[in-house]
Amino acid sequence: MSSSGKPASLHEMRSHGSISFPCAMYRADDLTLTPGLPFITRLHWHNAIEFLYFEGGSFQVTVNGKVDHFAGGSFCFIESGALHAIRSEKGYRERAFVFDPSLILDESGGSDLFPGRELKFPGRLCPQDPGFTEFLREYRALAALFDRFGSCGDTKDQQVMHRPGAQLRVRACLYNMLAILLENGHLTRSLNTADPRIDSLKQVILYIQNHFQSKIYLKDLSQIMNMNEQYFCRYFKKATGKTPVSYINELRLKKAASLLSDPRCSHMSVLEIAGECGYGNMAHFISQFRAMAGCPPQEYRKRSAAPDTE
Repeated sequence: MSSSGKPASLHEMRSHGSISFPCAMYRADDLTLTPGLPFITRLHWHNAIEFLYFEGGSFQVTVNGKVDHFAGGSFCFIESGALHAIRSEKGYRERAFVFDPSLILDESGGSDLFPGRELKFPGRLCPQDPGFTEFLREYRALAALFDRFGSCGDTKDQQVMHRPGAQLRVRACLYNMLAILLENGHLTRSLNTADPRIDSLKQVILYIQNHFQSKIYLKDLSQIMNMNEQYFCRYFKKATGKTPVSYINELRLKKAASLLSDPRCSHMSVLEIAGECGYGNMAHFISQFRAMAGCPPQEYRKRSAAPDTE
């Protein structure tokens, strides 16, 4: 779970919890998020550890180049420093508990379980796995604490904890979950078999994030990874589940959707937003946006601005 040697510039900017209690709970539900759009977290990494519970729907999760699929009712564990992305098309319900390793590790990166050693979490935990029912019970108790005592964090989907008594209960749930994983053989020592290409891939993702407003050339991306264009495209698709062009287009369209639904950007025309997101051809932008959102940009803006009548 060590993040040493990782490019700091690729850190997720979101703050998880507070300095004194660095953890948070998140919720994603297709009934409350922007209608018509899939649930997408683009490739990113952070120092935090993530326990994801997929309550309903189906999910595609990419971790360090490996693409896997999860059905509702299963858990996914994201290691500290792992490059990951999550996607679900519809009918999704998901909760994520994200916490800094300092909650369970000492300054050397060791723990009470494996002093001086890094912990290795399982990739998934399913209903048929030993310890699942007990782990789920603790996770639900953890979520109930955030629902009862938590408050909204930096974003509306984030719950943080400020009450000292509740923080102790959160720690207790976390250690109970770790104990369940350990007792059932799901928590082991890390083998430290990091793929150096993942760090290079992070640099590619960073380059795309910093240059999506302008034209991006495959030769520039492939040079970052010291690969020829053909091999780079194959590796990128294997690692992310998308071609470089599809990944760039999705990033641009998600940014456009964000700007269209942001009241602070209501002064911007659709043409200006298209240009801001790297589209020089308006007709192409409208076609691409309609394919993603199911409606043209102007209609999407009107729907986003309409008051919630439910």
